[in-house]
Amino acid sequence: MLYSALPMSDAAPLPQTAPSPATPPHRDGVTLVITEYVRPSRVAKYEDWARELHSTLARHPGFVGVHVLRGQSGNVTEYVTLVRFASRAALAAWRVSPEYAAALQQLPEFTAAEVDYRESEGLEAWFDRPTRSVAPPLWKNVVVGVVGVYPLILIFNLLFAPFTKGWPWWLAILSTTIPATLFLNWPVLPLLSRLLRRWLYPARG
Repeated sequence: MLYSALPMSDAAPLPQTAPSPATPPHRDGVTLVITEYVRPSRVAKYEDWARELHSTLARHPGFVGVHVLRGQSGNVTEYVTLVRFASRAALAAWRVSPEYAAALQQLPEFTAAEVDYRESEGLEAWFDRPTRSVAPPLWKNVVVGVVGVYPLILIFNLLFAPFTKGWPWWLAILSTTIPATLFLNWPVLPLLSRLLRRWLYPARG
C-alpha cells in the first residue's frame, strides 16, 4: 500500500519515491505541502487517483520525491503530501502542466473541505507541518465576520460622514462598504483568524 493508516498523532513518513537521476535530493529546492481532507466513502478512489498522479509526477523534470502522511481528523481522513522539487521553476512548470490541471478537476470529488497548499524551502516543511483542522462551522465564520466588519463600518462612517452629507443614503453606505471590505480581507480577517485560531480550529482529542 502507498499510504499508512496510522492516526495523525503517531503518523510516520512513508518511504520517499525514487528520486529523478537528473535531480538528486539535496537541501536546496522547494517542497509543496498539500493538506487534503477526504470523505470516508471516497478514500479508496482518492488513493487510486493519488497513485496515478504520483506516477505522472515522477516523470516530471525537476521532481525529487514525494512523501505522504495519513491520519484521521474527525470523521474524515487527512492526507498531508510533501512533493519535493529541485527548484521553484520546476514546481511552477508542474503547476501549469496539463496533467496537473486534469488531476485537479477530479479532486473535489474526494475532498470534504478546502485543500491547503503551502510552499516550503529547504527542510522547513518537516518542522512546520500544517495542523489546520476541517473548516470551522458556519456560525463561527459568521461571528468572526461580524466582529471584523462592524467596527470597520463604524470607523468609516465616522471618517466619511463630513464628506457624504447630502449624498443619497445608498451611495453614502457604498462609500463606507468598499473600504470596510478591503480592510476586512486584509489585514483584519487574517489577524482575527490568527488570534482566534484555537477557537476556530480546536485541537483534536
